[in-house]
Amino acid sequence: MQLNGQKLIEASPEVCFRLFIDPEVLVRTMPGLKHLEPAGQGTYAAEMEMGVAAIRGHYSGTMTIKDVVEDKSYRLAMDGQGPGGFVNVDIAVHFEPDEKGCQVVYDGEAKVGGTVAGVGQRMLSGVAGFIMNQFFGNVAKEARKVRE
Repeated sequence: MQLNGQKLIEASPEVCFRLFIDPEVLVRTMPGLKHLEPAGQGTYAAEMEMGVAAIRGHYSGTMTIKDVVEDKSYRLAMDGQGPGGFVNVDIAVHFEPDEKGCQVVYDGEAKVGGTVAGVGQRMLSGVAGFIMNQFFGNVAKEARKVRE
C-alpha cells in the first residue's frame, strides 16, 4: 500500500525536523506507538498497539531513522510482528520551506501480512490515512508548543 502526501506544519523546517526524529515526541504523537527504546545508531526497539476492527494486538519491532540530511530529510523504516501478522513501512520524509511554515512531504510503502491483511486493502488504506492525519495533527500541536 502506498503512503504519500504532504502536510503543512506551522513551524520552520528545522523545528519540524527535530520534532519528527525525537523519540519522545514520536511516542506522544504517533497513534498506537507505546514505547521506543534506543537499540543502536538511529534504531529503536518499538512497542505498538494496533488494530483494525476486531483484529487488535500488541506488536513488537524496530523503528530506524536513516539517510538523515539534517533539517531536510530522512527515511523511516518500521518492522513489527504481532498476533495479527506483520507490518513493514519504508517512507521518505522531506521538509520543505513554505511561507506559512514547513511542507512535510512523505512518500513510501507499507506492507501488511497475516490476519490483519485479511480485512482488505481498501479498509487498511482508510485506516492508514486516518492514522497519518491524526499523527500530523498531533505533531502540529507539538509545533505550537515550541512556538509559545
